[in-house]
Amino acid sequence: MKNIKHPTKEHNRLIYYLCLFNLIFVTFACQQKGSGDLLLSAADSLMSTRPDSALYLLENVCVSEIKTPAQNAKYALLLTQAQDKNYVTPTTDSLIRIATEYYDSIGNDITMQAKAHYYLGRVYQESGNNPATIREFLKAMPLVKQAKDHKLLCMLYGNLGYVYYQQDLLDKADSLYVCEEELLKQEADSAHLATLLVQRADICIMKGAAFHGKAEELLNRALPIAERLNNPYVKIEVISSLRILYNEMEKPEKAISYIRRELMLQKDTTQLYGIYLSLSDAYYKSNQNDSAVYYAHKCLFSPSFYTKAGACIILENVARKKGNFAEALHFKDNYEVYMDSTKHIERTKEILAVEKETLLQQSEQKHRSNLSLYLHYIYAGGSFIIILIILFAYKRIKYHRKAQQLKQEQESLLQAISTQSIQMKKDMEDKDAEITVLRQKCSKYNEDKQYLDQLNSCLNELLKEKNKIYTDIKKAIAEKEKAIEQLMQQIQLPDDAKYNIHLTEQLTNIKKEKSYLFDSLLTSQSVAYKSLLTIKQHNYENPDATEKVPNEIWETLISEIDQLTHGFIKRLTGKHERLLKEDVYFCCLVKIGMKYADIANVFGCTSNAAYKRRDAIMKRMDIETPIKFDILIEDI
Repeated sequence: MKNIKHPTKEHNRLIYYLCLFNLIFVTFACQQKGSGDLLLSAADSLMSTRPDSALYLLENVCVSEIKTPAQNAKYALLLTQAQDKNYVTPTTDSLIRIATEYYDSIGNDITMQAKAHYYLGRVYQESGNNPATIREFLKAMPLVKQAKDHKLLCMLYGNLGYVYYQQDLLDKADSLYVCEEELLKQEADSAHLATLLVQRADICIMKGAAFHGKAEELLNRALPIAERLNNPYVKIEVISSLRILYNEMEKPEKAISYIRRELMLQKDTTQLYGIYLSLSDAYYKSNQNDSAVYYAHKCLFSPSFYTKAGACIILENVARKKGNFAEALHFKDNYEVYMDSTKHIERTKEILAVEKETLLQQSEQKHRSNLSLYLHYIYAGGSFIIILIILFAYKRIKYHRKAQQLKQEQESLLQAISTQSIQMKKDMEDKDAEITVLRQKCSKYNEDKQYLDQLNSCLNELLKEKNKIYTDIKKAIAEKEKAIEQLMQQIQLPDDAKYNIHLTEQLTNIKKEKSYLFDSLLTSQSVAYKSLLTIKQHNYENPDATEKVPNEIWETLISEIDQLTHGFIKRLTGKHERLLKEDVYFCCLVKIGMKYADIANVFGCTSNAAYKRRDAIMKRMDIETPIKFDILIEDI
């Protein structure tokens, strides 16, 4: 935003004396202690409230107080800032360049770096070097946004927009003013907001009649703000733009009313010539030619060639209306002379070239920064992938070793169990044969008591050995159930699928071994089980003349199975009370590992009927999850 020399408001007397006391104290302290940092901090604290005092402090600094490059850079920046706030135009950019070069070199103080480039741009702006101004403002833009300094960003948008406005780059200027307007609303800066609305309205006026409505809307928003502020300078800006707008809109009556208001407010006589020109134009458009000529002649004393040229146009038009062509030609010649004096070098193309070059440099710098960041990401990602591959390979090797070890243990266990089972069955058959022989001998030699006692003693020993074998088989069955439970837990763990397959195979083999032990034990010990096997074989060989298992045999067999399985029947009936008696029989046969085809023969039905009974039992158990019936029975 262009600098507008508004007079500062009258401060409270107490605040004024406090600032004055602070200034005197800091000056004295700096002279006594030689502290450059204290002096610069004091000047910085006064910058926003008392820029004139800050400038006084900085201009009276002893060179010996500025000792370090950081102090020198801060001093250069603060002095340039104070000069800008006090409308002192620098003669050279050498001072502020000290700050820009230092803060660019360290690169870790974004706020100070942004301010340095902004005030270097202000120095170029005051000297009329618009390309250099654009370059520095564009350098400052990303830094200010990164520093999140809204106040500095407002000033940057405003001044950069004003440079574009001067070069007739109206769309660029207006886009920056829109951004500044949003920030000013957040900052609640009414004075600058009113001035900004005037500048946006001026752009709309320059764009032509199609944008006059927008200009009027903006100025109508600015006028009440200016009136509330009670600031005559802001009010003059708004009224000045309104009288220009209504002259352009061919509404001379409204223009004249605002001109009269402006004449009452305007105290600067150098600004009166522009008002006289607008008043002359308004009178000309309302056909009050004498008044138009009167104020146009006043404009000829203006130091501005633009104002004189505008007055000559009005005087020429009035002379032509009156038929005084010689006088009209005279004013036309004067108009051309004044316009020749206002010609300046067109620098818009240079401005755009500088803007493009600066933005390209910023884009390249950002690209290099992003490229470096991407390379870091690639290296980190590559390292992570390599580590994952190594870990995966290590895990696979460990898994294969463990699987091989488990397989060997499984084979060894199966071989030992098979050998042990065969040996146990053979021992039981031998003992049964010996018991049969002894019983025969007992019957034969019943009268010989001594011999009978010897035989009874041998018989008791054989019964003890048989009971020991019976106990060993029960112990083996218990161990198999424990192994099955452990394997079931391992299978349910979230591990490798292939490892689970090995465990499942091992589980199946152990179940088969358990079923084999059940069969061996019941065959050797249970008369009821032998009867059941006899009925099963009969039903298999005679499907048309099947027999049913008597209830006495079922009750005896269930009692024996319940004893072998440590209360399986009680757990089953306690957990599932809806089961029928035949369902319990069916579950017992599944528990000891009998196949469904054999179960069908026991009940004298088909295999399909056996599977249907299994499904009916699961329904009576209220089992909703998909689970195998064998596993369900095994878990009880």
